[in-house]
Amino acid sequence: MCGIIGIAAQDAKKYEDRARNMMQCITHRGPDGDGLKIFKNCALGHRRLSIVDIATGAQPMFNTDGSVGLVFNGEIYGFKELKKQLTSYPFKTSSDTEAILALYEARGEAFLKDLPGMFALALWDEKIQTLFIARDRFGEKPLYYAIGTGGELIFGSEIKSIIASGLIKPELDIDSVAHYLNKLYVSPVKTIYKNIHTLPPAHSLIYKDGKIKISRYWNQPETNLGITLDEALPEFKRLLNNAVKNQLVADVPVGAFLSGGVDSTTVVSIASKLSPHIKTFAFGYEGTKNELSFAKMAAEKYGTDHHELHDTDYKIADLLIQMADIYDEPLADSSTISTYLISKLTRKHTTVVLSGDGGDELLGGYHGWNRPIMAMTDPMLSNFPGKSLLMRLMAQIALRTQWQKKVDVINTARGLHYRSNFKNAIDAHRTSNMFFKPSELAALGLSPEIQFPTPSWNPSNTVDDAMRDDLENYMPGDILVKTDRASMASSLELRSPFLDIPFAEFAISLPHNLKITDSEDKMILRRAYEHDWPEAIRNRSKQGFGAPIHIWLEKPEVKKLINEYLNDPKKKIFRYISFPKSRKYIAEKKYKLWILLTLSLWMERHEF
Repeated sequence: MCGIIGIAAQDAKKYEDRARNMMQCITHRGPDGDGLKIFKNCALGHRRLSIVDIATGAQPMFNTDGSVGLVFNGEIYGFKELKKQLTSYPFKTSSDTEAILALYEARGEAFLKDLPGMFALALWDEKIQTLFIARDRFGEKPLYYAIGTGGELIFGSEIKSIIASGLIKPELDIDSVAHYLNKLYVSPVKTIYKNIHTLPPAHSLIYKDGKIKISRYWNQPETNLGITLDEALPEFKRLLNNAVKNQLVADVPVGAFLSGGVDSTTVVSIASKLSPHIKTFAFGYEGTKNELSFAKMAAEKYGTDHHELHDTDYKIADLLIQMADIYDEPLADSSTISTYLISKLTRKHTTVVLSGDGGDELLGGYHGWNRPIMAMTDPMLSNFPGKSLLMRLMAQIALRTQWQKKVDVINTARGLHYRSNFKNAIDAHRTSNMFFKPSELAALGLSPEIQFPTPSWNPSNTVDDAMRDDLENYMPGDILVKTDRASMASSLELRSPFLDIPFAEFAISLPHNLKITDSEDKMILRRAYEHDWPEAIRNRSKQGFGAPIHIWLEKPEVKKLINEYLNDPKKKIFRYISFPKSRKYIAEKKYKLWILLTLSLWMERHEF
């Protein structure tokens, strides 16, 4: 796990100091070493966190004649098997980086289609004077680029590295501010700045003769409607077990996050059989959000070396300010702080950690929205108009338990509302998962029109569309940004077995009825592994990693921040949103206050 930077421009030698400045500001991503190669018209830089092939894996790395240079951030899982397929290449190291060079030599620009793992990479081919940069399929690893004042192409693992080049003055994108207020995060296909861009997941960029060409190299697989649960289970287990096995490969110790939820518990249950007494790490919030008892239960069952962290050990106000520096863009996901703290704890014990990220998006774990979407898209709604439909639904609900009745009534009502107000499942999902709604954005003085990327798959108007949409929006825009920045700020490599490509593609292809039913989420995961879980975890509902914002907003030090950053009309935030219209959100002391505070803190600590 590392950080990469680069500048493609004529006479690249004159940019050496700028390239070193870029590398210096992302030292946290790679404290174990650095490397810089300056070709005639391109500079490639690298900060290294040594994980695999510690002795000979330094970067930039070059092909046999030195005409191709590569800098790479990530891990190529199963790279040893990949090397066996590339027998004509004279390998000199045992690193996964060299496997990328060999694959490029063998297959040219098409090599990405055969490259597994998580990655952000940049490859300069001196013979054809071409820069090739690419990002993994789900966006686990970040990659940003910009065009400098002199026409240079600048790229880096973090936005701060591009700004550190001194070749661009960032300009705020007010539409990205609106997207943030609406969704908690900036769009995964844009940045908070007009003139700094993100390379979207599953895309590559070619820069040649001053021209940029961006293309998608991977799409989500089609749904296999014909597969049954009995047919899917063995392959599901084989692929997930293999994903965990591959991601345990490292030349340094590997640990695992353990929240006590079914995703992380499954990863640890598999990993503990392959790596006995693996170190596990859990974080607990004060009050009702505490999951430590479930994590401890799982740790005892699997015999792990378990470590706990509590949020009461830290000053939340200080951490809020720190988050504004760690995250180059505003991100109001309440678990940014806990993710950073648990990463910091974990780094004291190990360099690599496995997580359960991706399980919810792949397998339908967000029951707060998936069942109303199921109700909305149920074919029964088309066949029974008006009162006859409602009577049939109520008759079904009457047969359920009291708890089921309450849940079913709510989901049915929301489903009927969605069907009446939204065009399709994607529209309903995107519109219903909002914080500042369009009318509120307009009142604040922002555009109410939120732009979303076009789906890369053929929509089916089922709950499957909502899950696929999360894989291309929420996960790369929020979840993976949060985990990458928080872990790398602590020089910790985080790996997500659920996002291992063979397993993830198989999971995406499964029909939604193998993942979600009227009464159960993650059905196939439960059938595959529930007998390996402690009984209490098997029967619990999803809790999530969200923070107790209502408690934090009442802390004296946080109230002081609110007063300083949100009650002063001279603060930057009020250049873009109405100070008078913001007052009601400050007074309500709810999540929207947290969103505004995060934004104001970020604005005051960044230049634009």
